[in-house]
Amino acid sequence: MSGVQIQSFAVTCPGLHHLELTKTARPPPLFLPLCLPLSTHTSENPGSSSELSGIFLFSQVSVRQSKLHSLYSRWLLAKAVSSSTLLQISNVCVSESWCRNEEERLINYLFKERGYNKELRPVKRQQEAVDIYLALTLSNLISLKEADETLLTNVWIDHTWTDYRLSWNTTEFDGIEMLRLPSSMVWLPEIVLENNNDAQFQVAYYSNVLVDPTGLCYWLPPAIFRSSCSINVNYFPFDWQNCTLKFTSLTYNAKEIRMLLKEEADETSKWTVEWIIIDPASFTENGEWEIIHRPAKKNIYKHIPMESNKHQDITFYLVIKRKPLFYIVNIIIPCVLISFLASLVYYLPADSGEKMTLSISVLLAQSVFLLLISQRLPETSMSIPLIVKYLMFIMVLVTIVVLNCVVVLNLHFRTPSTHVMSEWTKKFFLERLPRILHMSHPTEAETYWDGALPRRSSSVGYIATAEEYYSVKSRSELMFEKQSERHGLMARTTHAAGGSSKPGIVKSQEDGANYIIKHMRNKNDYNEEKDNWSGIARTVDRLCLFLVTPVMTFGTIIIFLMGICNHPPHLPFKGDSHDYREENPRLL
Repeated sequence: MSGVQIQSFAVTCPGLHHLELTKTARPPPLFLPLCLPLSTHTSENPGSSSELSGIFLFSQVSVRQSKLHSLYSRWLLAKAVSSSTLLQISNVCVSESWCRNEEERLINYLFKERGYNKELRPVKRQQEAVDIYLALTLSNLISLKEADETLLTNVWIDHTWTDYRLSWNTTEFDGIEMLRLPSSMVWLPEIVLENNNDAQFQVAYYSNVLVDPTGLCYWLPPAIFRSSCSINVNYFPFDWQNCTLKFTSLTYNAKEIRMLLKEEADETSKWTVEWIIIDPASFTENGEWEIIHRPAKKNIYKHIPMESNKHQDITFYLVIKRKPLFYIVNIIIPCVLISFLASLVYYLPADSGEKMTLSISVLLAQSVFLLLISQRLPETSMSIPLIVKYLMFIMVLVTIVVLNCVVVLNLHFRTPSTHVMSEWTKKFFLERLPRILHMSHPTEAETYWDGALPRRSSSVGYIATAEEYYSVKSRSELMFEKQSERHGLMARTTHAAGGSSKPGIVKSQEDGANYIIKHMRNKNDYNEEKDNWSGIARTVDRLCLFLVTPVMTFGTIIIFLMGICNHPPHLPFKGDSHDYREENPRLL
């Protein structure tokens, strides 16, 4: 044996940890695969090692300790041939595929043997450009926040490109037709959403990249994008918006990659996917917005040099129309009903004291609605929303109603002691205008008496001066001439007794009667003048009612007809007759 002492020997196999067995330690049961490259270390030269070649045919069985010791004894006999010779046992395998998965072997071939570098573009010459095909699948239109001008969408971004370095022969790798690789292992075009609103350029999840034997790479990561969308609130809440999702590459310019829309084909034809893909089975419809158009387009900006990454982009458009039912029920209808309450102010009598209360309450309600609307819309001076136009229109009318109420109350409480009514005012507001407005006045009292005295009936209406009647009528007949006629009493003439009364007594009685008559006449004139001012106030009320109500009605109809007639265009792009729908693809 030449004094050779085996210190240890080791059992190794691809895919398993190196196992070293010493003389003193009893080897544990070992689950051996079919290949056992062995290495030995001798006490004569501990630093040297060599592999022994041989083939051991074992099934995948558990080798017990007794068998392992038997194997160890045979090894000692074989090793004792020479003290300076290191025998090698290598490539102890029946088949290498039994020790390694075919996909693992393929990955090792692509990335280690071929030296794949994910930092380099997959081109054979530096002047070549990589074709990147993009498509967008919309899963959910989550919301459009008008105040922030932000569109929130849930999408899947379809990337397709060819990496010739990831191609292989399927016959050499057990017919593998598809390889799934982590996105961190391969080259990516780094295409991001340019008009994002939150500075988050990454996708939500970096899914695996699918690679076929030709090197065609297919990557479909999901993402939740917050993109900026310029809001046109001119016809709110009957508006429609045109929002975009603009994709470009952060790293590569137009000379390095070509951004193209995805192409699809069937047995007979081939076409470009010029629309946002929507799968009805997985799409969730938004309760506020309806999608009208969803075209996709590649944009090339010739005024920007190709060395810039701004030279090209792929833009996906979303033309959406608002569903106005929520705003009609919760804002427009209550607002219209409250607005028409302002017309009822003209029906309230001035003596009730509630005309100003009602008109101010309507004005306050409109202010509250205006405040609620302003919180939903962006702070922009570019345009005025339709609903705001209506609220401002109603507020102006209600303000006019408040001013009318002030004027009417001022007219109603005027008296002859503070104001003098001119003749033209009396004729116009008490005679002509009431006839035009079809205002009716109480008719004069009938000739028969119904038991009640006429309103403010006095001797003023029947007596001109005391001197005219004193000599011919009695005092009771002077005061109650009409009542006597209603009772069928005959007028009793009284002949003046020239010498029966003293002149001084007659004079004093005459002066007293004249004073009473004058006082009653003045009082009647005062009340009549006051009634005339009240009549003018009622006429002005009726005139304002006939002016404000039609203006409010027609103004409301015209304003909301402007919104109802506001429709998105029939075609997504002006001057382009193509509708960009999947039903009408443009064949290549």
